[in-house]
Amino acid sequence: MLGHTKKWLEKDEFEYVEINGIKYPTPKTIISLHDFLVQCFVKEGEEVHEGTMSDANLSFHGIKYYEKEKKNKREDIIFKAANIFNQFLEAGHPFVDGNKRTGFVTLWLFLTMNDLELKLSIFSYKKYLKKINRWADLTDSDNIGEIIEWLKENIK
Repeated sequence: MLGHTKKWLEKDEFEYVEINGIKYPTPKTIISLHDFLVQCFVKEGEEVHEGTMSDANLSFHGIKYYEKEKKNKREDIIFKAANIFNQFLEAGHPFVDGNKRTGFVTLWLFLTMNDLELKLSIFSYKKYLKKINRWADLTDSDNIGEIIEWLKENIK
């Protein structure tokens, strides 16, 4: 997945907005990334489900403007990254298909844009899929807390 995503990054100019020193990918960028990923990983005979169900979640409006900023910028970025990733896992997914995969890559992109690096590569997505699926299935649990801890363990 990493190689494909790097090709997308080289091919496509991605847009972002910067708020309080933190960079966020735009909905247009995330939609482009999603459409690229579903095309890259479609299996033979499988129907491709491009497009959005709702792009409102992709603006990260509440995360950018309403989440309390942490004293430490690194901690703030990790907190916001966990909330962004969770947007793709919760009910009301932005996309018809590929939410977890797009969320994982968006998480990686957000951290990379903000000078943080995951120890794990995008390529290792499948290794963490069981944990990601569990987060996606839990609606009454504190996914954010678990995702924050997972990120802290996996950020260089």
